[in-house]
Amino acid sequence: MKINPHRSWISHLLAFLLLLGLSFGIAAPFLRLYWDDWPIVAAARLQGVQAFWEFYRYERPLSAWSYTLTIPVLGTHPLTWHIFSLLLRWLAVVGFWYVLQLIWPGRRREATWAALLFAIYPIFTQQAVAITFNQQWQIYVLYFLSVGAMLLALRRPRWFWPLTLLSLASMLLHMVTMEYLWSLELLRPVFLWLAVPGSAPALLRHSLGKVVKSWAPYLLGLGGVFAWWFNFQRNLPESHTAELIINSESATAGLGPLALILQLAQAMLQDLIHNLLGAWYQTITPESLALSDRSVLLSLAIGFVTAAGVFFFLRWSYGQSSPANPEMAPAARSDWWKPAAVLGLIWTVLGPLPVWLIDRQSLLGLQSGRFALAALPGMSLLIIALLEAFTPRRLAKILLVAALVGASTGYHLRVAVSYYRSSLSQNSFFWQLYWRAPGLQPGTALLSADELFLYMGRRPTSIALNLLYPQPFGTTQAGYWFLELYHDVGPLQVPRLAREKPFNDSFRTFEFNGSSLNSLVMYFKPGGGRCLWVLSPDDSGLLELPEITRQALPVANLSRILPQPAGPGGPPVELFGAEPEHSWCYVYQKAELARQQGLWGEVIELGEQAAQKGLSPGNPYEKLPFIEAQARSASWQAAVAQTTTAWEANPDLAPRLCLAWEKFLEGATLGSEDRQAVNGLLESMACPQGTIEGY
Repeated sequence: MKINPHRSWISHLLAFLLLLGLSFGIAAPFLRLYWDDWPIVAAARLQGVQAFWEFYRYERPLSAWSYTLTIPVLGTHPLTWHIFSLLLRWLAVVGFWYVLQLIWPGRRREATWAALLFAIYPIFTQQAVAITFNQQWQIYVLYFLSVGAMLLALRRPRWFWPLTLLSLASMLLHMVTMEYLWSLELLRPVFLWLAVPGSAPALLRHSLGKVVKSWAPYLLGLGGVFAWWFNFQRNLPESHTAELIINSESATAGLGPLALILQLAQAMLQDLIHNLLGAWYQTITPESLALSDRSVLLSLAIGFVTAAGVFFFLRWSYGQSSPANPEMAPAARSDWWKPAAVLGLIWTVLGPLPVWLIDRQSLLGLQSGRFALAALPGMSLLIIALLEAFTPRRLAKILLVAALVGASTGYHLRVAVSYYRSSLSQNSFFWQLYWRAPGLQPGTALLSADELFLYMGRRPTSIALNLLYPQPFGTTQAGYWFLELYHDVGPLQVPRLAREKPFNDSFRTFEFNGSSLNSLVMYFKPGGGRCLWVLSPDDSGLLELPEITRQALPVANLSRILPQPAGPGGPPVELFGAEPEHSWCYVYQKAELARQQGLWGEVIELGEQAAQKGLSPGNPYEKLPFIEAQARSASWQAAVAQTTTAWEANPDLAPRLCLAWEKFLEGATLGSEDRQAVNGLLESMACPQGTIEGY
């Protein structure tokens, strides 16, 4: 069977695109913003694209070009960015595939296998962070464009200078954008050596001279970028990179040369094992295969279909000799794996070497997979080279490649589901906060015992608050800020917040200045059936709260909440999702807002509407606004009945209920029947004697 070469190219490009679509595109419509996506969107919406030059000034001063070009075209809708990032990843895969064929003409089969692994290598799991990590795929596209143009210039002397200039421009652009692939510039002489025709000993001098001559312009460019970068860092001590160097020096302080070498060797060995073996194991870890979870079943099914599709595609494309797939003699074929393995190994080690030198690892941390990005193509090539050395049986190799691709596709889908569930949690929190507090006075800090969401972070949460509530365009002063009590305040400082502690923080182009006395204290654990709780000082007896949260309650200032929104329209749907169905948490938040304003009739009406719809609280604490509304309306029997239900559901709620009733009864006049019912309730809950005798 003869295959048209052009049709073969198209089929491969479509196959790569389809694979990426199955691995990442299926979930894209359901994903939103994560981590630094929020600050980027906020800068674009609140400050304009020109702000990105200041946004990256202290870290990557020239990388702003990317967002100044793309945001005016793509806007800030998450789906647009997920599609764009996926297309960039596809172009990077195509670039890698093409470069391998320039190095080894006639080795499309092996190039295709390596490109398939590169497309879905499971070590990098942040594809969902599309706005932030699209730059990583941009620089990969530029890198492979540069390497491809360099190798073509070697093969086509007539086009040497245009291709060389294109290659140099692409190299400089990717280097000034991000530093992730800088170490890969040292691979250029290896690429040139492999691509130079004839590397026999007799031609060694000629080949070496040609390699040095061809590499010289790129070496000069590399030196120029390094000179610029070091000068920039020397004059900018507050830069992010300088902080990394300081942290690295701190981590290695007091270590002798031998200890430093051993520490570096340990980091390298751990990461290499994790990147080459552990990354694939995590695609099929037994604990992740919860068959009661429908998303897991779906991911397994799609992974199986993908594996089958890859198997049949490779069998169809490389089942027998064809002009599109020229076969070499067995002896030559058996030798290919050696230079491929050498290149793959050098690439695998060289890519993350700068990361190891600053005491970072891809093994440690939720976002650490990004530290292995520069090694992904090399690891993919190394695996294929070793597979080629291990067995001459093509069918066995195709089966293994298909199995790896299928397992990784299913794994990426499960990771995407995890991001999606984080989005649901984010959307639930922000909409509940908006229902509870339609407006907030500027300068308000929101305090919580811990980070609220997976894949978010403290400062991105702060920035998201400033998109939830309208801010004037062009502002650099954030109106609202999120502080984690453990990390941002500190356990020793939390009890001192009532003495008024200034809150001053910043992130890139946003600054916040506030006071501890202008704070809201929150508790958000939706997994336990709870809604968002915006707490008051009276909640100090709520044993369900973390101790550090109870310590912060004296500064809970509900007067920071405004009953009306500052502007029309509500939260941007493209960022926070469509307004959720008005289930129990909507009723609860609106009841709390009405309770704060003393609108007892409105609270009672909300409770009656919830009962008519069959809505009930997931946690008995959430009955409090309705209990208070009944008590303030002198419906003592109804208040006693609801309190009894709440207390029986959770006896640990008694201290909080007793405190509530102490306040209800201040100055109250009760009839004998009501007094008897209330006394019986308070005695049952073992309330302090003063509560019982105080009315």
